[in-house]
Order: sequence, then C-alpha cells, then structure tokens
Amino acid sequence: MIEAAWSAVTSSVAKRDPVVAAAAVPAAVREGLLQTAGPAALLAVQSRPSMYEVEALLGALRERDWLGDDVLIELLTAAATGTETGRGWLVVDLDMLGEVLGGQRGGYLDLTTGTVWPIELVEDGQVEGLDPYEDPDPQLWLEVPGEGSRNAYCDMADFTAELTDLRVRGDLVAALDGKGAFRRFQGALDRHDTYRVHWRVFSTERLAGRARAWLADHGYDALP
Repeated sequence: MIEAAWSAVTSSVAKRDPVVAAAAVPAAVREGLLQTAGPAALLAVQSRPSMYEVEALLGALRERDWLGDDVLIELLTAAATGTETGRGWLVVDLDMLGEVLGGQRGGYLDLTTGTVWPIELVEDGQVEGLDPYEDPDPQLWLEVPGEGSRNAYCDMADFTAELTDLRVRGDLVAALDGKGAFRRFQGALDRHDTYRVHWRVFSTERLAGRARAWLADHGYDALP
C-alpha cells in the first residue's frame, strides 16, 4: 500500500494531472508521505484553488511538525488563497538537494534550472557554466553546504525510538552504537525486512523536509 501511494503521487506530478494528483494525496497522507505528497497537492491546489482536497495533508503536517512541514503548509495556503510566501520559485528535486546537503562536501544549485550538482561533478568540469577554479555568479548559482552525516544518524535514532516491537528496536539500537553505525543499521534492516519500507518513508520525509526548509531559508520555494 505504501509503494502504491508513493507511485500514485509521483506519477500524477509527472503527468501534470491535477485531478489525478488530488485523488492521490489522501492515500499518501495515510501512509505518512506528507512531504512526498506536497508536489501533487500543490499541483491540485494551483489548478483548482480550494483547500478541501488537501485539508487532511495540512492537518497531518501541523500534527507532525517536522522541519520543513511549516514551509509546505505556508506554500499550499498561499497557492490556495492567491497570496505569496515572499520567496522565489524553483523547480527543484528535493531528494537530490537533501542528498547533497547531507553529503560531506556539498555542491551547487543552478538558480536557472533548479538542478542540484554535487561538488565532485563540478570539480570534474562536468557542469556547463560553472568553473571549478572560479567563484560562481551568485545570481546564477547557490552554494549548497555539505552538512555531513549527523542528521542522517539522528534520523536512524529517531526511527528506532518510535518502533513498538521491542526485539527489532533492541537490534537497531545495538546497530547504532559506535563506528560503522550506518552499515550495521542497514544490516539490521535486512534481518527485519518488514520495516525497510517504513524506514524509506521516514528517511525520505526527513530528507525532503530539511531540503525544503533550507531552500526557504535561502529565499526559494520548491515547485513541482
């Protein structure tokens, strides 16, 4: 059910179909895919300015209140009421932005296309218009800092703390202790594969929320 809800919201955005997008949002909300449902909800609201179809999403975002959830609420509300958030608009892959933010070295965000480039590709000379040996034009490029793995580790710890199965929780707690925690955590999930999709939801939502919040702090909203 989680995979089906995930596929429905993402495919509706790819098809640019506001009716299908609106219909896909409720199932995504039930599965905890709130940030993931954001682009579909925004597409629906922009095309048919009514909050009715996304009220459940707004309520779930308010209740959860993770980093970035408030930004999505503000964006959806502005779209429905014809107001502005006061930020610019960019079509950005939040998952990719979150990955680069969570890396060790960061990268750059193209303010023209919304594409996020890891620093390794920049240094290899693979990014047109971005010279690795010169300071980029701040009107065209936004530097994305590499914040490291601390947030990702906290995600694993928070996910583990929420588990009600004491046996599984104990296994994951043990995996988080000491050097090599990321590898051991994935190994523990292999032993408890039922929880792997739930971890994927949790980690993706956290990643997207951090990316959305970071983007808002730098003056932009992510559009579908």
